Amino acid sequence: MQNKRENKTEKSTERKTEGKTERKIGFIGAGNMASAMIRAVTGKGVFRGSEVMVINKNNRERIETLQHECGVLAAKSLEEMASLCSTLVICTKPDQVTEVLDTLSPVLDEEHLLVSVVAGITIRYIQSRLVREVPVVRAMPNTPVEVGEGAIAISAGEAVSPDQRAQVEEIFRSLGKVVWVSEGDMDVITALSGSGPAYFYKLALAMSRAAERLGLERNLARELSAQTLIGAGFLLKYNGADTEDLLRQVVSPKGTSAAALRVFESKRLDSIVEEAMTKAAARSVELSGLPERRMLTKSRKIVVKIGSSTITDENGNLKERHIKALVDQIAKSVAEGRQVLVVSSGAIACGRGRMRVNMPDSITGKQALAAIGQGLLMRTYECLFDAHGLTVAQILLTREDLASPKRSALCKNTLDELLLQKVVPIINENDTVAVDEIRLGDNDTLSARVAVLAQADLLVILTDTDGLYTMDPRREPNARRITRVRDINSDLLGMAQSSGGPLGTGGMLTKLWAASLALEHGIPTVIANGAEENVLVSILNGQEIGTFFSRDSFPPEVVPARPSC
Repeated sequence: MQNKRENKTEKSTERKTEGKTERKIGFIGAGNMASAMIRAVTGKGVFRGSEVMVINKNNRERIETLQHECGVLAAKSLEEMASLCSTLVICTKPDQVTEVLDTLSPVLDEEHLLVSVVAGITIRYIQSRLVREVPVVRAMPNTPVEVGEGAIAISAGEAVSPDQRAQVEEIFRSLGKVVWVSEGDMDVITALSGSGPAYFYKLALAMSRAAERLGLERNLARELSAQTLIGAGFLLKYNGADTEDLLRQVVSPKGTSAAALRVFESKRLDSIVEEAMTKAAARSVELSGLPERRMLTKSRKIVVKIGSSTITDENGNLKERHIKALVDQIAKSVAEGRQVLVVSSGAIACGRGRMRVNMPDSITGKQALAAIGQGLLMRTYECLFDAHGLTVAQILLTREDLASPKRSALCKNTLDELLLQKVVPIINENDTVAVDEIRLGDNDTLSARVAVLAQADLLVILTDTDGLYTMDPRREPNARRITRVRDINSDLLGMAQSSGGPLGTGGMLTKLWAASLALEHGIPTVIANGAEENVLVSILNGQEIGTFFSRDSFPPEVVPARPSC
């Protein structure tokens, strides 16, 4: 395999058709990082200006500046750049990457080399957007590349040949120190060197402000603090000693430096730095999911599950304001050309609120409440959707309906016809005849089954929390929302233990079951707070809200056992 890749690279080096040569390089984006790279590779002779192309979506002035300074060529389109350049460097903002890759995908082949310097964008994601196997390299440079003193970590995809690795290293060596790393280390490296310059700027600013408060003139304080960090950095680079040795050299036991460092120790500077870097690394993990979230903007068929606690209060009264807000968003989605199926809980809770008397807390009692509440629930939906000129249809299902091939096929045909007529199906468990569903509760899993049956593009589960948390947020103030699930393990299952209240029958664990079922069939899932303003609109705009389960989040075989279909 390796020899095959090497031969392929040699072939592309020799090939010169339609102006495309191995020596041409294209930069997609002309921001600060791209400009710094272009100035470095042309200034140090890695590429001539005539061998460099650049394209920028908005700011034409940046390209004109680079043309004037470096003699680079401006590309008219991404397709033109790909036809002329074997190496393409993506330097856009993260939310632009999907659009770039979708445009390039039809015109890229295995003889191109794609280099990404976009924070949080994984090699796997890039490859998932391309129709052919293209060599991909991911790089994490930091801002000192502008002065040739950057720290650049690089990871290579499996299709990258040794010659291509050497080419990439030559490009980035003109910008600073280059290290090859496993892509799994990129999040920590982002927290260390990617975000690291900001830590030093913050320290320089804190030092200069402290000096001002102690009586030093502002400009002098800033000049000395900056030069002190610059000098310390040069000494660290060129002295040859490691950091601990340098620290011992400058700190005498009873001197001024020792007095200052004792304050750092008492304030636990080490712990503060570790906490800050942990937060930065976690944010890098979260950002890696944003491009996939952008894919949600293309969802055309959506299943929205609305939980009991989202639309009824603790007494079983309908939260009409919340329901109206959700209906408005669903109607907006339909007006945009999307098809929306609603799986709505709340019939039992609504029935309990209407009766105002104690009903038996038995299966039969709950079935009676469901019979009372389902009509009230549908009347509310019908009135609110009618205000938008939309018709709704009630569909009550049981597990047996979806387990039977014949009955599920009939159900799918009905759903397809309703959606074709722009009717919004309102789906619920048929609680008046179902038993297991009431006992186990689980419109969450029903919503996933409906999503699979309807071949939906997205499943949205709306509940009364902001998503999956590291701990129960109602009991633990330090609970942290998990914005993206990358892997399922025993810790995640522990976080998802049942949290259902008196009006709901599910919990976060049933939502995890639902997400896993949807993902087994390639349907991404978002769990979010139904009371959040514009929650559905935000999800469909690709914004970071709730907990996002992407298509490759976790292997389904490790998901805990759930009720069978």
